[in-house]
Amino acid sequence: MSLTALKKRFFHPAWAILPLLVLVLCLFSGCQSDDPLKPTRIDDFEYTSVVNNHLTMMDFAYHLQDSGLKVVQVQPIRADVLRATGACAILIDNDEIGVYYFNTDVEQQRKILAQYHEDGFAYILGFRFPVFISGSYVVTGAEKHPKKKEIVKALRSFK
Repeated sequence: MSLTALKKRFFHPAWAILPLLVLVLCLFSGCQSDDPLKPTRIDDFEYTSVVNNHLTMMDFAYHLQDSGLKVVQVQPIRADVLRATGACAILIDNDEIGVYYFNTDVEQQRKILAQYHEDGFAYILGFRFPVFISGSYVVTGAEKHPKKKEIVKALRSFK
């Protein structure tokens, strides 16, 4: 193919507008207002209004059961991944939630809770988990649990 034939084929007026269209599409596709790193705060519940620092994680498991949820298993997990004092995994209807206890008598623990409340999430091994907080307790895994509403209601009434 000669150079003239190539020019006629690829520099046709219809092809000339293509780079302009691509540029416009690229510019407008980046105008999204949702920042993927923005905190994903779940709600504005005032977690400090609940006083449950004196209660244990087993008390919480019993409270879940008393609230009508079927608690199948409770087992300890590492608390240090959230810098908590204690932690356990609670199996409710074949789906697990993580429960973390923070001693609010310790200033550093209160600061950690305040940060989780402000952000609305915590990182565990590099993965972002939405958290629900009430008093001294943080719950992970409830966001995608089928019984989310019941779990959050039980957490908020755990006093």
